[in-house]
Amino acid sequence: MSMWTSLEPAAITVDPGSVARVRLRVRNTGDTVEEYRLRPAGDAAGWTQVQPDVLRLYPGAEGTAQIEFAPPRTSDAVAGPTPFGIRVEPKEHPEVRDVVEGQVTVGGFTELRAELVPLTVRGRWRAKASAAVDNLGNQPLTVSLSGRENGDALTVEPDPTSVQVAPGRAAFAKLDIRPGAVSWVGGVTKHPFTVSLQRAGTPEPTELRGTYLQPSVLPRWVMVVLSLLLAAALAFLMLWLRTDPKVSTSAREKVGQSHKLPQKEEKPSAPAPSKPPEEKKPEEKPEEPAPEEPPGDGGGEDQGPQQQTIRSDANGGWYLQANQGGQADGTQIGQNPEWTGDQFGRNQWWTIHHYAEDNTVALESGSAPGSVAQLQENSNQVELWTADPALLESGKLPPQQKWRLQDAGNGRTRIVNTRNDECLTDLQNDKGAVSWKCTDGPNPRQDWKIADGQ
Repeated sequence: MSMWTSLEPAAITVDPGSVARVRLRVRNTGDTVEEYRLRPAGDAAGWTQVQPDVLRLYPGAEGTAQIEFAPPRTSDAVAGPTPFGIRVEPKEHPEVRDVVEGQVTVGGFTELRAELVPLTVRGRWRAKASAAVDNLGNQPLTVSLSGRENGDALTVEPDPTSVQVAPGRAAFAKLDIRPGAVSWVGGVTKHPFTVSLQRAGTPEPTELRGTYLQPSVLPRWVMVVLSLLLAAALAFLMLWLRTDPKVSTSAREKVGQSHKLPQKEEKPSAPAPSKPPEEKKPEEKPEEPAPEEPPGDGGGEDQGPQQQTIRSDANGGWYLQANQGGQADGTQIGQNPEWTGDQFGRNQWWTIHHYAEDNTVALESGSAPGSVAQLQENSNQVELWTADPALLESGKLPPQQKWRLQDAGNGRTRIVNTRNDECLTDLQNDKGAVSWKCTDGPNPRQDWKIADGQ
């Protein structure tokens, strides 16, 4: 053995975002000059630094190095005790290398981020939403969810009512939203609702607010048409009741005067033969223009952009789709791990319109021609919306309906909205896709593969 080592102290505690230090002593017990290389090892190596990392010692001499621990305030530094090691490798005698071991205890912190997806839901009888809970802390997190009822107008039921989230992970709870009464007539009724998230050990809950839009069963135009039909029926009935007695009386009078009427009406019957000559006008028919053939030879049609599929780089590649092949404005755009083919009218196919003037694109759904992917107003939820045909052709669409394609390398592309400069993000569920702050480096949920087929 040509060295002696000592760690002072062997155990230490440090809070995330702070720095703690221990001292490593190395003594050369050999008879030659030796150079010792010091390297951190173990789970804490990513946020451990040795200064200096090389000690050159004469025989019998002793050197000291500072070991600094600086765990980041993220989920990468998990709360609790973590063993660490410092490799001591002699250059001249590598066979006697050693690992000095110790323990660093990282303090815990809690940070929660929650989001309601989508912020606005719609349904006559009920609606579905999701509450996304992200644990940005370094220790496990338990969150209880409850729906705050808006009197008797609305009921919100979370499933499950409690979620446990590991550090750096996310959990989802489904929300079943039901109105207290059915709206038969009156257009669309807005119901605000709130979901409370209670974190263990915290007195104040986190609240998520959304809006439930409840359309009436019978739209207003149906009532207008029924009212017009009813008014027309009443008017017809009144006219019929007025004219019916006169017809019966006139018939009786004609029967009593049947011998006198032919004598008095012989004069007006004389001009009757003059009417047929006036109606004979065969010469006017040739004046009609002959049918013209449509211009063009019928060939050379511009096929325009081709339909393609858009898949995320996460968990085998989820397909971007218009949910259930919906065509109405406000249809949610979500993800599906399965290829549905033409089951929902090519809802997993997209026509990408490129605009060279500002290097942007528009995403037109294959199941709803003329409708494009856009950001919902005052939200980061992605939905389907009808685009003005002239604007879709010219590229003068509003910012929420336009996207930029950025090369992410390795055949992947990032799709960035021009309204908020956020990346289209795969939530790995069939509820809805959102835009989220673009991350640096690879991110399988923000990296997409655009292909000509499945």
